[in-house]
Amino acid sequence: MLKHFITRWQKGLARKSEKPINVPKEPKETELKRWACSEWIEYQAWLFHYGFLTLHDWQQLRDNARCWQPRPLLSIVTPVYNTQPSHLRECIYSVQTQAYPDWEMCLVDDGSDNPATTACLQTVIANDPRLRLHRFATNQGICHATNQALAMARGEYVAFLDHDDRLAPDALYHVVETLRHHPDTDIIYSDRDSLSENGFRFMHLFKPDWSPETLLSGNYLFHLVVYRRELLQQLGGVRVGLEGSQDYDLILRAADRAPQVQHIPKVLYHWRHHKQSVAMEQNVKEYVYTAGVQAVQDTLERRGLEGNVSENNELWRGHYRVHLRPRPDARYQVLRLNTLHDYAKQINQAFERDINNDYLVILGPGVEPIDSEAITELVSWLQIDAVGIVTGKVLDSQGRLLHAGLLQRPNGVPLAVYAGFDENTPSYMAVTAIVRNVSTPHPALSVLERCLWQRLAGLNTDYNGPHALFDFALRAQTSGTRIVYTPFARFVASEWQAPEIGPETDRQRFIEQWATWLKQGDPYYSPYLTLEFADMGLNLRWN
Repeated sequence: MLKHFITRWQKGLARKSEKPINVPKEPKETELKRWACSEWIEYQAWLFHYGFLTLHDWQQLRDNARCWQPRPLLSIVTPVYNTQPSHLRECIYSVQTQAYPDWEMCLVDDGSDNPATTACLQTVIANDPRLRLHRFATNQGICHATNQALAMARGEYVAFLDHDDRLAPDALYHVVETLRHHPDTDIIYSDRDSLSENGFRFMHLFKPDWSPETLLSGNYLFHLVVYRRELLQQLGGVRVGLEGSQDYDLILRAADRAPQVQHIPKVLYHWRHHKQSVAMEQNVKEYVYTAGVQAVQDTLERRGLEGNVSENNELWRGHYRVHLRPRPDARYQVLRLNTLHDYAKQINQAFERDINNDYLVILGPGVEPIDSEAITELVSWLQIDAVGIVTGKVLDSQGRLLHAGLLQRPNGVPLAVYAGFDENTPSYMAVTAIVRNVSTPHPALSVLERCLWQRLAGLNTDYNGPHALFDFALRAQTSGTRIVYTPFARFVASEWQAPEIGPETDRQRFIEQWATWLKQGDPYYSPYLTLEFADMGLNLRWN
């Protein structure tokens, strides 16, 4: 009898001590509602339609994830230093309440001397073996702390989470869902928004798909970013000496290796604004921007590109201006068009007439460079191997934008972002004022690479108007060539034609030929932004 009792008691202890390490902590319905609150009225409407996760939704995701086989382990790395306990608890809790169960959190306390921070860490890790903590006796700096956290990571993929930010409860679920569909992925990133000092969501950041040249203008990825751990090991972690921009330098170095990158167009990360953060006061950490300039300059040198890097002083901090020097042997021809009709024929004939030039600069009716650097700026970006077409900025005589990048719409009529706005108007994600990747060059202002024109057998003369260039651009992209818009090639137009000018038969042919691509949407534009207006506002037309 006593033996039977002892056996039952031992089994009970075993059951009590065997804490499953992959059971999600279920969030409360009230928390899920609070996490979907915004101080911005339009964004609140958008959140309730696209971004609100109910407890039933969360439970369904959890149940789905439990059925997945295999389930990769994800490591979340989070350096900690004197973090406000309420922010730190919420950060860790946002990981514990993930619908996806298989994760570990690698926390490195970088010598915190705030007793409240260390006490908070001790309390939260006590009852969850998935929370792993390493402490430095003294402050080593963000790069050393990050590398220590990376050394602790055991997962196949590693996600970066700042100590005062928050993950969406379905963040890791969508990461693994993406990996299930794209198992060769090296890097995943998602959209992001911000948390106000009151804890409400605002400042949505709906990002384009992978854009290597945009990345040279600033770290548009921010968070959430997830790397294959093997890639991080090859890169040697983050670079000591670039504190503040170590994550920017990391993605730039990763981009050198032509990684497989997936973008999840969902807001899965919430970046907190408070008085000690760069988000609230950009000058609080001056070294961040010095390191950013250095990261881009080093990137140019690694890639064998001649040029200088500086901060883009026309914008808020964290944006950079790359001034490339064209190859000294680069040869180009300028073609001035009197009309955009017979577009393909005019371009093809120009290439055929002069076989000695590497590039063809196309200027439409009435388009003239504002300064002597405009054409040089256009041509300079073609020295990047994967770039085959470049387009620039066009203003009217009053300094208003006529062209600062086109995006392609399902109806075959491209939209000119911020057309009609003053050139200095602050634009969403600074799109009018940074070098960035686009899908569609402007037919009245473009430069084409000869070898690309030869490889694609020229422009299709079945098109009579500018849709010939749109078709050429999409053929280029589907073959792995990228297109760049640079705002530093500035032109003025005394006369101007809409970019879709041409016969209706051209538009119909273009729609039929590119139906699948057009249905998927322009890769450099979020489906959550309007296609009706030029201001890149929220799309509040619910499908």
